[in-house]
Amino acid sequence: MFGLRGLRPDLEITGFETSFAEIAPRLVERGHDVTIYCRRGAHSPARRVEREDGVTLKYMPSPGGKNFAALSSTWLAMAHAFVRSDFDVWFFVNVGMGHHSAIARLSGKPVVMNVDGLDWERAKWGPIARSYFRSAARSAVRWCSELVTDAEAMREYYRDRFGRDSRMIAYGASIESSDAPELLRAMNLAPRDYYLVVSRLIPENSLEVMLEGFRRSDTKRRLVVVGAANYRDGFHARLRAIADSDERIDLVGQIADQRLLKELWCNCYAYLHGHSVGGTNPALLRAMGYGSCVLARDTVFNAEVLGTPNGAGLLFANDAESVAAVIDRVDAHPDLAARHRELAPRRIAERYTWERIVDEYEALFRDVTGARAARSDAARP
Repeated sequence: MFGLRGLRPDLEITGFETSFAEIAPRLVERGHDVTIYCRRGAHSPARRVEREDGVTLKYMPSPGGKNFAALSSTWLAMAHAFVRSDFDVWFFVNVGMGHHSAIARLSGKPVVMNVDGLDWERAKWGPIARSYFRSAARSAVRWCSELVTDAEAMREYYRDRFGRDSRMIAYGASIESSDAPELLRAMNLAPRDYYLVVSRLIPENSLEVMLEGFRRSDTKRRLVVVGAANYRDGFHARLRAIADSDERIDLVGQIADQRLLKELWCNCYAYLHGHSVGGTNPALLRAMGYGSCVLARDTVFNAEVLGTPNGAGLLFANDAESVAAVIDRVDAHPDLAARHRELAPRRIAERYTWERIVDEYEALFRDVTGARAARSDAARP
């Protein structure tokens, strides 16, 4: 596996790391030999273990700073993999590794890539980076043996835009209930007395709209916003200004304690999800698995996950009035919020269990290696 920061990095964790920390060990349990190439800079020295949960971990230097560490580390990982040369499948995450896939084909092994979202539409990237991501996507479409998309809507996008079909494999989530609500006391919170946002503080995650919509709502509950700003600019200044103008809004920064995050999701009155770019979002699945009442931005991806209309959550348009209206609606109708807390875990059980996701990845890896073996046999005299 290439392109991940690691199995469980202690310095930064994204949806990919959260998901493959579940997938990779389960593949090992089923008898597969899994190696993850990690970014050394994402792990403190104490966390650079050679093996965890049966997964082999190789740590590569990651020069180039935040914007180039993934690319440089993956090139070095591929060089190491060429020397080792005993992998049956080369698996990449993130469409930004599309150009890597062309070189990976020289291994003679199947090259599979989970393309994730539409990175060239992310507002945080400038025109050069967006151009790179588009070219990487075209390279992945051309050179990968198989593509993985994480939502049916994303699969349709790649089919329509690039003329290439893919294997749709979503992410998963665990179904769990609150078991330590006392952890909330340290944040001066009580169950059901707050709304929650868990998100990177970036423009495409609808933070301004959600905070402004909450400010316009009539709720007496608080809004807790979990997430860090990796840089300072006008966008983050506007978020801070909204929060400073309303004593109900708390920007609490990043929370690394996963037990506390779980309790925040389990005990919130409702969870606001504003992600707009990409397919199936792991944070949304976690919220559903933990039984949150979900209020999500109306995108084809979020609607697909929630199963709306009449699904496991409510949708809002990308404007503050719509956000305020959906908050006031669930705030005034506790029975509606309670109903969606019941529906969300059912939706996970139906479509997004980890065992189902691992079944699909295992079938994919068997298919690409079986197809390769069949082609080799057919070529023999």
